[in-house]
Amino acid sequence: MAAPTDDASPQRAAMAKTVLGGAITAGLSLWILVVMLAVIRKPGLDTLLGGLFGGFFCGLLVMGAGAWLGMRIMLPPKGPDVADTARGLALETSLKDVLAELETTRLDIVRKVNARAMLRVPLCIATAVVILVMGAFNEKGKSDDDLFGTISVLVMGGVLGYVWASGALSNEYAKLYKSRVLPRLASQYGDISYRPAVLPDLAAMKNERLFRNYDNVDAADQLYGVHRGLKVVITEATLTEHKGKEKRTEFSGLLIEVELPKKLQGVTAVIADGGAVGNWRDRMLGNGRQRIILEDPVFEKVYEVYGSDQVEARFLLNPAFMERLLALGANGARPLALAENSRLTIALPRGGSRQLFAPPSFSKPAANREALVKLDVDIRALLEAADAVIALDSPARAKGIVS
Repeated sequence: MAAPTDDASPQRAAMAKTVLGGAITAGLSLWILVVMLAVIRKPGLDTLLGGLFGGFFCGLLVMGAGAWLGMRIMLPPKGPDVADTARGLALETSLKDVLAELETTRLDIVRKVNARAMLRVPLCIATAVVILVMGAFNEKGKSDDDLFGTISVLVMGGVLGYVWASGALSNEYAKLYKSRVLPRLASQYGDISYRPAVLPDLAAMKNERLFRNYDNVDAADQLYGVHRGLKVVITEATLTEHKGKEKRTEFSGLLIEVELPKKLQGVTAVIADGGAVGNWRDRMLGNGRQRIILEDPVFEKVYEVYGSDQVEARFLLNPAFMERLLALGANGARPLALAENSRLTIALPRGGSRQLFAPPSFSKPAANREALVKLDVDIRALLEAADAVIALDSPARAKGIVS
């Protein structure tokens, strides 16, 4: 494959020159500031020499980082890695038009971040210097000065300045990337699309005690559409409860909603067994629902089942349904279920800590095959979870309970 051409080399050269000039200025300024601060805190020849060497080292690091960044900017876009998978190449090709537009936006964001950093990094370092100087005057006469601690505070000020310069633009790019790329990736799997999450109505799940205590719902991503002939909505959500300064996670995972072909007559809730006290409390707050006794001792140890229609609940919770629900929780998590009206909802706790639908950073090319493959894998994983949920009610549909 031919190497990519770089039509923006003059623009890159100008940007690199600006970054390098700013780094040299910041490095020299930091050197002077460290020397001044050291002398102010503890006048003396030893302190002056320590400040000169420490400040020179700190300034050299800043200038070196600027030189490295300038060289990175000067380099043309990296060509495809021969180790990239065929899937990554196929995804990049299918999204060529979108990725080209995103790359233009990304380069503009890089330019804006660098421009902001030229002002905000020195400003935050100067603020750190003011704080240190004020502290030096308050502690004058003490001999336990820590030059390394002083330099660390200044470096931290620079880091905070860069975060200030890049944070908002980085989030803006991440949202744009997801909104443009994920719907196209999802559409490869049929009538499925992606959108920023619309918070689901959890009132019924809370009333039925699937989720007992939470005061905040955070949902970022959502797949929706028609899958295997049924309408589905898959939401990545986290429910938390705040008590003072402590935060407890009630649930973190997927809420998978499947619209059934026929409206149910009653409500059936499969909730986690809460022990003797928890189960008694759930029954007291059950809003008139009935306990459903099932002839499966393994299932009964893990779950409590409540419903408003005994016959319908037993048809829904047939042996195949219970076996599949237990299998979904084979990794130690306990999926919960609610069937009402014409909807079956499964709350499937997340396995692992990797963030789903994570777009590449603005510092990387938009046509990042590794990121594209991971996004594609995330979509397939969610649809496989939906497959498992759809399979749960298939015996009931076969008996005509929900279709």
